Amino acid sequence: MKSTQVALNATTDTQIVLAEPLSRECIVHVLTSATIYVGPSGVTSSTGLKIDNAAGPISITVPSNETLYAIAATGTPTLSVLVPGD
Repeated sequence: MKSTQVALNATTDTQIVLAEPLSRECIVHVLTSATIYVGPSGVTSSTGLKIDNAAGPISITVPSNETLYAIAATGTPTLSVLVPGD
């Protein structure tokens, strides 16, 4: 397992799960009172999947050879990510 905490911002999308040869189930949790959006590179509040800390930890399947990015709606929230693997 790999776990990390990532500080996001509302200006630039941030890579939160790296591409791997196999698909995998990842757990994502917004640790601060904030809203974020996840999706592919270039994700925005208009194109991403909305997640807020009230949702609690959520599971996201990341397909093989895909990278998952996140961006904050506002501010600099912290995101916790748990990914299977080395």
